[in-house]
Order: sequence, then C-alpha cells, then structure tokens
Amino acid sequence: MSETPRKVPRWKTAVIVILQAALAIGVLAFIFHDRERRHEMEEAVMHARISWMVAGVVCYGAVELLGGLRWYLLLRVQGFRLSWRRATSIFLIGLFFMTFTPGLIGGDAARLLYVIQEDPERKADAVLVVAMDRLMGLISLILLAALVVVSRYRWLAMTPATSWLEYVTLLILAGSLGTLILSCLAARLPWLTMLEGRHPELGEKLRETGAAFRAYQRHWPRMIQALLNTVLAHQFYFLTFYCAARALGAFDGTGESPWRGLWDVFCIMPIVNTLTALPISFAGIGIRESLFQVLLYDLCGIAAGVGAAIGSLGFAMRAVWGLPGGFLLLRYRSSRRKREGKGHAN
Repeated sequence: MSETPRKVPRWKTAVIVILQAALAIGVLAFIFHDRERRHEMEEAVMHARISWMVAGVVCYGAVELLGGLRWYLLLRVQGFRLSWRRATSIFLIGLFFMTFTPGLIGGDAARLLYVIQEDPERKADAVLVVAMDRLMGLISLILLAALVVVSRYRWLAMTPATSWLEYVTLLILAGSLGTLILSCLAARLPWLTMLEGRHPELGEKLRETGAAFRAYQRHWPRMIQALLNTVLAHQFYFLTFYCAARALGAFDGTGESPWRGLWDVFCIMPIVNTLTALPISFAGIGIRESLFQVLLYDLCGIAAGVGAAIGSLGFAMRAVWGLPGGFLLLRYRSSRRKREGKGHAN
C-alpha cells in the first residue's frame, strides 16, 4: 500500500468538476423548467413550518456528533492521540469540503491532509483511518438497505421507475459488498499482483481496504461500537429528510399518527444515499432532487415539485452544519505547528 494518496492530474480534476457542475445544472433546469412544479415548490416553501425545519437541523447535528465520535474512536484505535476537540475540528473541516467544494478534494482528502499534518511520519496509518471511516458508512448502508429490501421489496417495485432505481441500488451495493470481501482476501490472492499490473488504481484500493480491515480486526469490540454508531447516524440522517418533508407539508392528512410517513421516508433513503454518493454530480445536487421527486410521487403520491423541494431543503439542513467547518478551517493549526510556534517564541 502506498503511503500517500495518488495525485490526480489538474486537467482531469478540471474536467470532472465541469462535468459534475453541468450535470447538476442540467438536472435542476429540467426539474424547475416546469411551471406547475415551480408553483408546487413555491406553495410548499411559503407555508413551510419552522418547527420542523429546526428539528431537521438538530437531527443532522446528531449525525455529525455521532460521526465525530466514530472518527475520534478510529483515530484512537490507530494510535493517533488527538484530543476529542481537535479530532472533531478535523471532522467538521472535512464536512465543509464535502458540502461546499466541487471536484475530487472532498471531505476524505481534507481529513487525510489534516491528520497527516498532526503526525507527518504516519501517512499510511492516516490513510487507514480515512478508509475505515468510509467503510463503516458503506457497511451500515448495506445493512439498512438489506432490511428495507426484505421488508418492502414489493412496495419499492410499485412502478417501473422505482423498480429500476431499486435494482440499480442493489446492484451497486452488491458490487460494493463483493469488493469488500475481495479486499479482505486480497493478501491471500496470488493473482492480485497481476491485477495491480493491469489496473494499478484498483489494485491499490483493494490493498488499502484490506489493510484497513487487518489493522482494525484486533480491536473488534470497538469496531462493533463504531458500526452501531454509524447505523444510528444513518437513522438521524434519514430523520433529517423526514423533518424536511413534514416542514413542507408532505404526509399531511394521510393518517392520524404524528409520525405518519416516517417509515416510507426511511425506506427510500438508502436508494437516495447510494445514488447521490456516486461522483457524477456536485454534492449530489440535482440527483437528490430528482430522486425525491420520482420516489415520493410514485410511492407516496406527493406532488413532484414538493418532492424536489424536500431534497433541496434536506441538503440545506446539512449545509448548516458545514459552515462551522469553514470557520474552523480558518483558525485551525496543527499541534506540531503550535509546538513549533511556542518553541520559536521561547
């Protein structure tokens, strides 16, 4: 496994950013060009309920709190002795990059950079922390998607459009699960060397993932704790978009329960999370709105314009928690730089 992440040529980064932005703008233009949809959005936004919006922001705050705790735990297991405050600062800076910056920088690369600044001699260990943090999210999403498919497979396949989205999601998650299994066996497979010769980037990723599993397998009780933490974080993330739906009047009048529609939102969120995680659009913008529009309209009878607005409002709730990361980015100094500064002062 390489000690530092592979550099991406600037021209390739620029092309990817342009394509991501073009797709996001194109999808949003398609969604908003319809006058009836715009009217539905305007009506929903004008009558939005502040209480549900605040609840959504609080729920996403719980997502990041749990994520920060998981990040701190993974760092400690790998031997990085950062304080909880410093670890959480790095985590929130990563969220800022993930939310507001286009291209390939992303939250993972930002977190990797700042962990390496804390301990430059342990670049490979920093890569393992970031890899395991990402793997925890993937494994928990696979578990939740499996639960949803088992319990509501027929409901999700109610229309051709939703059935296609369900199958694509299952295909992506099955491929991801297969890659995880292959990564765990990578060290025992003699043909991996040949694979690296033909596909160096794929081979490197397999070795990186396998190394992350092997590095953490000795600490399996803490890994179970981290996984449960991640599953709970996903629940709060789903709840954030449920609050967005209720804020815009979705599910009003569909039942007497104060939590009506909650299970429906929880069942479509694994599809939304999986497809918006694909690096085809800037922060999933445009893709998220179109998915909510189709899924909520076909499965729940919610107006298409309202469904698209739910996707945007949920993302805005998430973006609120990206702002503190920008503030921390301006003020952050690594422990090493602080020590050097004190040494020069003395």
